[in-house]
Amino acid sequence: MKKALRRQYPHIKSSHLDEAIAASFGFNSYAAMRPALHQLGAYARLIVVTDHLLMLLRLEGLRYRNIAREALHRLLWNIECPDDRYDRAVGEIFQARRRPAAANAE
Repeated sequence: MKKALRRQYPHIKSSHLDEAIAASFGFNSYAAMRPALHQLGAYARLIVVTDHLLMLLRLEGLRYRNIAREALHRLLWNIECPDDRYDRAVGEIFQARRRPAAANAE
């Protein structure tokens, strides 16, 4: 995710992207996210739901105000998970969690 963000937004500092990514996962800071990441073992699977609006708010708090909401949303939506450990079933679950609910869904 960070690589894709760096390609799209090269003017954003690396540490600020770390903070924004942590915010998109629901953490208050990168420092708060680190223990959760370090608790994962080599074979653990972690599925997270990113929230582009939380990321955008954090970036705005870091004084990056010219980021288009829809462009950021599209970028996060299209990032592919590079981990081969995910099998097809887990990959489908991952994609379903990222897919917004239909307007007529109950």
